Amino acid sequence: MLVAILVFILVFSIVVFAHELGHLYFAKKMGVLVEEFGFGLPPRIWGKKKNGTIYSINLIPFGGFVKLYGEGDGFGDDQRAFINKKPWQKLLIVTGGVLMNFLLGWVVLMIGFWLAMPPLVTLPEQYGIAVRKIDAKVVVAEVLAGSPAERAGILAGDYILSVDEVEVSLPSQIKDLLQADVKRSATLLIEREGAPQEVVVRPVVKDAGVEMGVLLDREISKVHYVWWLVPWLALQETGRTLLVVFISILGLLKQIFTTASLPADLSGPVGIARVTADVVKLGFLRVLQFIVFLSLNLGIINLVPFPALDGGRAVFAVVEWLRRGKKVSSRIENAVNAVGFVVLLGVLLVVTYKDILKLLS
Repeated sequence: MLVAILVFILVFSIVVFAHELGHLYFAKKMGVLVEEFGFGLPPRIWGKKKNGTIYSINLIPFGGFVKLYGEGDGFGDDQRAFINKKPWQKLLIVTGGVLMNFLLGWVVLMIGFWLAMPPLVTLPEQYGIAVRKIDAKVVVAEVLAGSPAERAGILAGDYILSVDEVEVSLPSQIKDLLQADVKRSATLLIEREGAPQEVVVRPVVKDAGVEMGVLLDREISKVHYVWWLVPWLALQETGRTLLVVFISILGLLKQIFTTASLPADLSGPVGIARVTADVVKLGFLRVLQFIVFLSLNLGIINLVPFPALDGGRAVFAVVEWLRRGKKVSSRIENAVNAVGFVVLLGVLLVVTYKDILKLLS
C-alpha cells in the first residue's frame, strides 16, 4: 500500500506540475512577471529567485502553483501585470495548463507505445499495418452455472492458451475450433495463477452452435508498433481519448444538473489513490496509461467554464475580447471565482468523505 501511495503522489504531482508549467511558459512568453512557481503546496522548504521569479519546493507534495503579478486592480500601465495584457494573451495564459496536460498525454503515449503499451481506447487492429504484433491471451470472464466448462473445472480468471494444441489469442478462434468438430471433446491448456494445466471439456450442441458455457474476453498485454509511426499513432490516440473523456465528463455534468446530486461513482483524491493501488499491481505500462488518462482528464475538467477553473477564467478573457478590450471589473471576477472556489471545495470535501466511507467499508 505504501508503494501505491508513493506512486499516486508521484503521478498526481507530475500531472499537476505539467499543468502549472503550462501557465508558467505562456505567462513568461506573454511578458507577465511570474512571482513564484512552486512545486508542491506551502509552506515553502526551499526557494531560489531567478529573473524575478521565485522557484520553490514546498512541504505538501501535491502538484504545484503559479503566482502571477498583477491579477487585480491598481497596477497602472505596468506591462508586467497580467491585468494589462490583451484578451488573447490572457486566454493563452489561463489555458496554457490545459495545453500542457494534452502535450504530456501525447508524450507519455509515445513513450508507452515505444515500450509496447496497448492503446487506451482503440482496438490495436484499427491501426492496421502500424501494428507489428499483438501479445494477448483469452481470459474467462464468467463461467455459467451447470455448463460443460464448470463441470471441467474452469474458473473465471483462467487464461485459455490453446485448444487441442492449437494456440489461441482471440475468443473467436476458440469458437471456430470447437465448431470444426461438434462430436468430440476438446483439450484446453489453461493458465491459472501463473501455472499451466490441461482440462478436458465436452461442449454441448445448441441452436447457436457449439457451446461450453463461458463468457470470454481478450486481455492484451503488449502491442508492438512500427517505431517511426509511433508519434502519429500517439497523436491519434490522444485525440480519441480526449473525445472519450469529453463525452464522459459531459455525461457527468448532465447527471449532476438533472438530478442535483453527485454520482455515486465520482471519486476524489482518496478514490484515485485506491485506483492507483490496483493499477500498480498491473505493472509499469498500466501506470503510464494511468498518467495519460489522469492528465487528459485534468485538462478537460479545467476547460469546463466554471468559476475558479481555467475554463471560467477563459470566459472572462473572451468577454473582454468581445467587448473590444473593455475589462471586466476585477472585483466582480474575483468575487465570482471565490464563490466558484468555495463550491468546488465543498464538492471535493463531500466526494472525499464518500471515498473514505467506501474505503472503511
